[in-house]
Amino acid sequence: MITPVQHYWWEDDTKRVHETIFSIIKYLEQNQNQTHEMNLRHMRLYSNINILGLSIYSYGRTEGSKYNFDRLTYNIVQSCIDTVTQKIAKNKVKPMFLTEGGNWSMQRKAQKLGEFVQGQFYSSKVYETTPLVFRDAAIFGTGAVKIYRDGSDIICERIFTDEIKVEYSDGVYAKPKSIYQCKAMPRETMLRMYPSYAQQIKLCARLESSQTFHNSLSDVIQVVEAWHLPTKEGKGGRHVITIENATLVDEEYTKSYFPFAFLRWKQRPIGFFGQGLAEELMGIQIEANKILRIIERSFHMAVPKMMVENGSQVSLAQLNNEVAGILKYSGVKPEWVSFPPVNPQYFQHLQNLIDYGYRQAGISQMSASSAKPAGLNSGKALREFNDIESERFILNGQAWEQFHLDIAEQFIECARDIALEEPDYAVKSKSSDFMKTIKWAEVDMDKDKYVMQAFPTSFLSSTPSAKFQDIQEMLQAGMIDKEFALQLLDYPDVKAYSKYKTADITDIMKTCEYIIDEGSYAAPEPFQNLELGIKYIGAQYLVAKNDNVPESRLELLRRWISEAQGMLQSMNPPAPEMAPQGPAPQLGKPAPAPVSELLPNAPAPVM
Repeated sequence: MITPVQHYWWEDDTKRVHETIFSIIKYLEQNQNQTHEMNLRHMRLYSNINILGLSIYSYGRTEGSKYNFDRLTYNIVQSCIDTVTQKIAKNKVKPMFLTEGGNWSMQRKAQKLGEFVQGQFYSSKVYETTPLVFRDAAIFGTGAVKIYRDGSDIICERIFTDEIKVEYSDGVYAKPKSIYQCKAMPRETMLRMYPSYAQQIKLCARLESSQTFHNSLSDVIQVVEAWHLPTKEGKGGRHVITIENATLVDEEYTKSYFPFAFLRWKQRPIGFFGQGLAEELMGIQIEANKILRIIERSFHMAVPKMMVENGSQVSLAQLNNEVAGILKYSGVKPEWVSFPPVNPQYFQHLQNLIDYGYRQAGISQMSASSAKPAGLNSGKALREFNDIESERFILNGQAWEQFHLDIAEQFIECARDIALEEPDYAVKSKSSDFMKTIKWAEVDMDKDKYVMQAFPTSFLSSTPSAKFQDIQEMLQAGMIDKEFALQLLDYPDVKAYSKYKTADITDIMKTCEYIIDEGSYAAPEPFQNLELGIKYIGAQYLVAKNDNVPESRLELLRRWISEAQGMLQSMNPPAPEMAPQGPAPQLGKPAPAPVSELLPNAPAPVM
């Protein structure tokens, strides 16, 4: 048994810190086994399978000899969790960086830093990983990703909740100083990663527990990675990677945070791990399962049966399904008895449980079945309905945004470390319809120079027909132009058409960005939309002027506008004056064309 003094492993100056680490892990597993059992139970409720464990090597194994395919079920837990995951996790949070009182150069750098992080998000497949973590948080209460370097790549890896260990007293305020990750790793992988410890890895015992297959072909060993945060003075931090008989990595840890980003469904009043939606619905789901078992048994018992008195001479062989069969008897005449059907109160109780479960989760059964209320056809009405239903998840939405900001913050730190070894480190980022390469040297900023916040999510409807109507209303109201309308329409079958229709504005935007960012000049060309360019670059000139862009770059913008105006005049000489032959036409801005005219093949809005 480990003593209170021995658990200070970060102060162990011997070469056998692995022994202390594994003693701590054994202690935590024994004393926190209830947490593991609750996580396992919540996963069983969600998946409706009696899985053996939560490890990647045991998830596919069940405790019984077969799956419960023959059991009548209504999985409220799974329905609610999947619905709320689709509601919240569909939003791709985009971190943006703001400066306070900075000059134009600092503001532009902050803007490009946002583009750098966005490019890194796509490169590291963050938006593919985080929805899975959100579902983990809804099931177990806590979801997590691990952010680390692999050479010049930044990895964002989903972590199974059961792998994380935190001592109770250390995590009582959800801000522990030490954290442990226990993972089953293939022995072969560890031999490739740490060849200098090949002998110790070969002698390491094969992991045999409820977390793995006892008869599996996988040869896995337990690996424990531990971190201890430094003090405010930057001392005492330590990071180790251990197996049961060796310390593979032992180094100083200088960062003020763990290499994890955590997402909790609901923060408990005390403790590190959160409370999940599965835990909130557990009692309802268990009771619903009991009622379903009763209904199922009652249906089977309601089959008519023949009553035969003891001593009656009736051959059981005569009891068959023959039509108009003859039944011979002596003594008391046998009779058929039909048992009463299932009590309707059971069905009512089951429906009450289902309704209460959805109310407890804060969603409607229509949302769970992807249906909409009758009569709600306009985009505005659907938005208001979704806003009302989403009030229940305001805190979850805020946690979802903060989760991505935490990931972005660690991405920046990893990029800064990579740039120390690779000065030309860069990522590709998408801007409008073109890709560009952003070097870290162009966006490197001190933390105190910017504030990070989440970009507001789109207010457009999620369904195609309602989204179509939203854009059409904005177009007809003059809030957007047709080019931007095409960009908002994200239908796969109009992407090529949209790219073609927006090519002129994309080229102008790229030219303007090149002049402002690089301070170099790109002359207007006859094939460009010069009228659009004059309008757009003129507006950007005013913005740049208010942002204190250097005068030399403002001069380049004025030069472009002047040359574009001269080219237009040479291409379109003024027409000779003619005598007026009627009243002059009414001048004014023409009404924008409806989206249905811009996109003949686009689906019409639902009326």
